[in-house]
Amino acid sequence: MVTRMQLKQVTLALTIALIINCGALAQQSDTSKLPPPLEDKQDEFSAQLGKFAKRKAGTQKYTLAYKFKKGDVIRWKHDHGIVNVTKFGTKSVKTSTRAQPEYSWAVKKVDSRGNMRFEITMDRVKVWEQNGDADQVHYNSDTSKEVPDSCLIYKERVGRPTSTYSISPNGQTVASKSYYNQISLGGVGTNPVVAFPDKPIAIGHKWDVSNEVRADDEHGALQKLDIRVRYQLEKVTDGKAHITFSSEVMNPYNDETVRSQIVTHMARGFVVFDIEKGVLTNRETRWNERVIGYRGPESYMHYTATRKEILVQEKAVASKPAPVTKVAKKEPAGKPQQTHVLRPLNRK
Repeated sequence: MVTRMQLKQVTLALTIALIINCGALAQQSDTSKLPPPLEDKQDEFSAQLGKFAKRKAGTQKYTLAYKFKKGDVIRWKHDHGIVNVTKFGTKSVKTSTRAQPEYSWAVKKVDSRGNMRFEITMDRVKVWEQNGDADQVHYNSDTSKEVPDSCLIYKERVGRPTSTYSISPNGQTVASKSYYNQISLGGVGTNPVVAFPDKPIAIGHKWDVSNEVRADDEHGALQKLDIRVRYQLEKVTDGKAHITFSSEVMNPYNDETVRSQIVTHMARGFVVFDIEKGVLTNRETRWNERVIGYRGPESYMHYTATRKEILVQEKAVASKPAPVTKVAKKEPAGKPQQTHVLRPLNRK
């Protein structure tokens, strides 16, 4: 007969065996729920990193500010091209102009607030013009001995300051002065630089710059229109901000006579800005506008134009040491001749 003590020992052994078997079964049943090895999730991990990089790029902000210094000379090459076709009934006239001016911006002052004052000079220019079937007119400020009448406006400007601007670090015009009437080659506002937001911005940020233009309607009444230029930061590559822009009229109007006078303000294009140096490196602007019925029902205009501005030199002339001039002074006979050094005066 089995004693009570033996029965307890058998029961205990069966209980232990049951617990062990249940644990093994649990491990077998949970095997299918284990995550795959880490290397199998490499693609998913890379995708997560890509999403993180995109989120970071979207939240990273950039400060766009001009960093001119007193004495800097910034040189530009421009290339303007305009073709304007007009029709009145069966008569069609095509006029075209191409101008290649070179400008220098001489920075005269930077005040305690960081406002920069610079003077713009047209150093040289080449011009080609043709009106309908007439002979082409050409002018080169460096080589032309005779100046066509239509190019006198260029000749009188070459080598002379044409305007002076004071801008804030973010490009807002603080003050300006023009010494000549503006040459009408198409433009988006009168500011030679792009005005930026006064705070850091992320990729995709948009901002507006407004200006007012005036035109006469078909009855001769003066109309004032607000032009909005909308900018957008598209991307930042190698420390350069790429910005697109386009303009539109904010006032409702139905007068084609007015429209024909503001086509030069209806533009789109792009700008590249060097963030570290704080200077524009290039800007391209395009126009393509059609106007029908601006001078009677049979009148038609098609205005197309391009303007390319490229930075060719940014030079800080103020950092150059001034030359030292040596002048020999006559000494009395019998004494050795000495050399006196004349140093530049410190002008305040």
